Parts: sequence; structure tokens; C-alpha cells
Amino acid sequence: MLFEFWKDLPDKECIHPKDLDVINQNKGVFELHVPPGHINGRLKTAPVVALFLNPGFEEEDKQGFENEECRKLLFEQIQGESDFPLWFNRWKQWFLPRVKIGSMTEDQIAKNVSIFNVCSYASKDAKLLKSSIIDSLASSQVAIQYLHDVLIPQAKRGERFIVVCRAAWAWKVNKSMECENIRFVNNPRGGHFGPDIRESIESWLNNKQLIQA
Repeated sequence: MLFEFWKDLPDKECIHPKDLDVINQNKGVFELHVPPGHINGRLKTAPVVALFLNPGFEEEDKQGFENEECRKLLFEQIQGESDFPLWFNRWKQWFLPRVKIGSMTEDQIAKNVSIFNVCSYASKDAKLLKSSIIDSLASSQVAIQYLHDVLIPQAKRGERFIVVCRAAWAWKVNKSMECENIRFVNNPRGGHFGPDIRESIESWLNNKQLIQA
């Protein structure tokens, strides 16, 4: 499904072949030199999954994306087996305030919380990312399918904790699906877990003894 789909990405290419036509029709929307960012963190095993729209991009990121070692590590993220890239300083500054959980260290958070973006391609202005584009991107449809076929059933069985931080519309979910292990943040503009969700996650992790060291 999701991981098999991305095995077809040509080496060092930033766009999946099945997305090329849609991307070419919407070139002004995306930063096309950025490695695909569906997944940041250990999506295959992280107990907590935070859902967002797509990776952001700022001019200050350019130097990092031009570094070959950095690009290599970012391409590896799509496999869903690597810690969240705290070594990428701006992403670290964005990530930690939103997903901080109790007394967990930064390294523990990087292992235990994965970011899952419905759109893999970075943009400076997320407002340009319309539903028609999400509906047309093969990679986005694969991500949505993975959420509904794999992650949501796992959450309902108490095996994962899903937090819908942004883009519920794009993920095809709504608050009627909310339950003990599927939560929606109160302020999707900021995308922060908030104290209630943080407390629920910490309690769940401790009860299940799921924290990955």
C-alpha cells in the first residue's frame, strides 16, 4: 500500500511518477526540489500519529535542502522507519511545541510521534492546496487509504493514538469519528495537541507501556 507505492519513486527524484501530471498542472503550488514529505518519523511503529496537510517551506530551508547528506536522510523518511529529523533545526522548532508530551525527552518524542501529511509535496502557502488537487494526487489517495484501512482500525483497537491536527477535510475524517484513541485538536490553525490531548496520550502510553526508547 503506502510504502510499496513509494518504492516506485526514482532515485533522488522528488515527485512520484503517478503524481507528475497533477504536479505539472499546479506548479505554482509546490516547492518541487524538496524530498517527499508524507512521513516524518517512525510511521510504521510510532504509537502516536499526528495528521497534517503538507510540509511547509521557508526560504531559510533552502540551505538544508541543498545539502546532499540532508537530502539523503530526508528521502529515507518516506520509509517510515526513522526518527523525526530533529537535526533539521526549523523542523525541530516547529515539531516539538506541537507534539510535546509530558516529561518525554526530545529524543523520545522523535521516536514515539510520527507526522503524517496527506500531501507529500511542500509549499510556501498551504491555502493554494485545494481539495481538487488532493483528490487528484495518487500519493494523497494512497495516504488516505492507509489512514482509513490501517491506522484508524489500529487506533480503535487501542494500538495507536491518532491526533487530527490539521486538514480533516483532506483526510476524509470528521469529529463523529472521535473516540478514546482518535482525537481532534481544538485549534487546527496552530495544530498543537493541547493540554487535554497531551494528558490523554501520556496516560495511554504509560498504561500500555508503549514508549519506544
